[in-house]
Amino acid sequence: MGRNQGMKKLLAIILIFGLGFWAGYYVGQRPLEEVKAQLQELSQKVVKQAIGLGNEELLAQNNVLRALSGFANGKAKILDGKPDEALTELEKTLGYLKEAVKVKGMESSDALIETMSKIDELRQSLAVGQAVSQEALEDVQARLEALLL
Repeated sequence: MGRNQGMKKLLAIILIFGLGFWAGYYVGQRPLEEVKAQLQELSQKVVKQAIGLGNEELLAQNNVLRALSGFANGKAKILDGKPDEALTELEKTLGYLKEAVKVKGMESSDALIETMSKIDELRQSLAVGQAVSQEALEDVQARLEALLL
């Protein structure tokens, strides 16, 4: 197994755990802050232990993973009817993605920039009080997940 395949499998496992934690929150089993802390701690711990943080691609993927976590939090806030808090999470998500773009070696930069554009559209809609469709949220989440694989 090549190093790149191993890294992708590791990131896929982290993604699965992250989505599991988020799903647990969504159905009301865990509070949002606990889910957020566990996901960030797990992703940082596994990434640091498995592979050093010197790899630029790994840094970019770590930022995308953090963006996915932030987006999941923002999506939950939208669904809970808390648009102001959702805006904050979406802005954090965009910040993580901007960092990923800056890192050299990010293979899917076109897809990354397009995903950022979709998130910004959601953010702008929320900022002016417009409703955001479930389909738009699912589309962005799928795009973020695809960036990890």
